[in-house]
Amino acid sequence: MNQVVTESSGVANPTATALRVTEIFLSLQGETSRVGLPTVFVRLTGCPLRCGYCDTAYAFHGGESLQLDDILQRVAAYGVRHVTL
Repeated sequence: MNQVVTESSGVANPTATALRVTEIFLSLQGETSRVGLPTVFVRLTGCPLRCGYCDTAYAFHGGESLQLDDILQRVAAYGVRHVTL
């Protein structure tokens, strides 16, 4: 199922060509079987869950609307194999 979520309500729009992104950054994976591997993280804006333990509340609002092609280009510029969305 390849759907793009474009609203903070969590409603998927499979024809969307953009996502609201808070940040794109390179770091080491800290979880799963890929711990320690260089990974590009694409942090989306607008999670509606508001978990009490969330460490990224700054991503609840704001962000920048980016075209999917622009996101892919920015991710590819890091030159690493792993990406977490």
